[in-house]
Amino acid sequence: MKRPSALVPVIAGFSVMLLLMAAVTAIGVTYVRILSDQLTAIVAERNQKAELATAMHALHEGRYQALMLATSLQDPFARDEEILRFSRMAQDFMLLRDKFLALPLDDAELELWQGIRTDVRSVEIGVDQAIDLLHADELEAARTLIRRQVLPAQESMMRKWGSLVDLQRKKNQEAMDEARHASSNASQLTLGLSAGAFLVGLVIAGFVIRLSRRLENALFQEKEMAQVTLHAIGDAVIRFDDKASLAYLNPVAEQLLGLQAGSVRHYPLDTVLRLQDKTDRTELTTQLVTSVLQGNHESIPFGATLISGPGMEFDVEGSCAPIHTHGGDIIGGVLVLRDVTEDRELHRKLIWQADHDALTGLLNRRAFEARLSQSLVSKRAGEFPLSVLYIDLDRFKPVNDTAGHAAGDELLRRISAIMQARIRDTDTLARMGGDEFAIVLSACPDAMAEEIAQQIRADIRQFHFAWENHTFQVGASIGIVHVPPHWASLDDCLVAADAACYKAKQGGRNQVAVHNRSAEAA
Repeated sequence: MKRPSALVPVIAGFSVMLLLMAAVTAIGVTYVRILSDQLTAIVAERNQKAELATAMHALHEGRYQALMLATSLQDPFARDEEILRFSRMAQDFMLLRDKFLALPLDDAELELWQGIRTDVRSVEIGVDQAIDLLHADELEAARTLIRRQVLPAQESMMRKWGSLVDLQRKKNQEAMDEARHASSNASQLTLGLSAGAFLVGLVIAGFVIRLSRRLENALFQEKEMAQVTLHAIGDAVIRFDDKASLAYLNPVAEQLLGLQAGSVRHYPLDTVLRLQDKTDRTELTTQLVTSVLQGNHESIPFGATLISGPGMEFDVEGSCAPIHTHGGDIIGGVLVLRDVTEDRELHRKLIWQADHDALTGLLNRRAFEARLSQSLVSKRAGEFPLSVLYIDLDRFKPVNDTAGHAAGDELLRRISAIMQARIRDTDTLARMGGDEFAIVLSACPDAMAEEIAQQIRADIRQFHFAWENHTFQVGASIGIVHVPPHWASLDDCLVAADAACYKAKQGGRNQVAVHNRSAEAA
């Protein structure tokens, strides 16, 4: 009979040991991982409570400082801005309070919270009265009320806030101590079964804890840096998900849209972001978002306008791009908008100022010459009659010499209005400089042009300009050029008009002279 080999029990025992160690290791690793997850959750919850309590403590301190600052401001507008900042901090406090109360609180935390709420009510009663006094400009009364009524309740409340923050710190330490105690028990259990399993479990537990803390700190810092960056950006940043629902607004976007991010989050983007073409009022949001979710980069079309929640319109420009995962899937998009209303308005003003006289608002000489030159070479110039009136005011200089340049400027504005009333919207009236004006009458028969000139001359002559204790009466010499089809150039036309005006002035005051080149052109 063959004796069994001695290796069999050794192999069997070794196998059992290996299986036992593997089982112990598996149990130990699983237990440590579960413990690490629980520890991370507890520490995260405690850290969140501590951060919220600290933030609410700081907000109450900031509100009190803002209120005290408001009582020292003499400027009502600056005081109202400080009161508005005080109100915004109250809104921020309510958001933090709701987050804090959503977390599980023990009896000690609830007791401190109830005490804080009582003091908060006392503070708010005094604060409301102080704000009413501030609105009534009774600053000293407001300061007295704050010192006597608000300050004691504020100090009591801040002490309780300090106690709540200290309690959170103490509980954080207790949680850490409890976690260390549990870790020690797990280590002892693993050591009792197998030294090897214990060492492996300890290494894994230490690695997991360090890694989780490192990742938590890294994620927290990255999130904080991202939030700070987005808040510091001067443009509006709007993020939406793959279902075209609003996911995020930075503070500039909230101000531009006139909305709070928390109140419209997850709303369809086309109900929150109202982009339209300024000319034909075509809706742009849906087309823009659809294209971006298909993977395209889009720019906001020129002439786009944004209608905010309160109904204000802003000229905007910007771009929109999709957001991809590491795998290339599109999970949403980000839109960056810039308010260019003031820039474009300034541009329009500069364009207007380049073509108009600053005093009268009429076209200036450069713009008039451009209009006349265009009329002379246009196709319609050979089909319709065209007349040019050159007007030179008489007895204008004594107005400046007697009543001053302010009176002269006002007189020019009045005379401009008189002439504007006698011509059509399709005609062109311009100030050529000083007390000289010019008019282009398009598609106007010669006889009608001369009648308009006579009416303008009569209106100016009959106008009595009163300034302080003086009354002035001016006149006008008007030269008329009836321009034949395809006749001469801009310079020839202006020279002829100026010559006709000079002729009218030489013939006597308040005259109309016609320089007709029809025969010469023929």
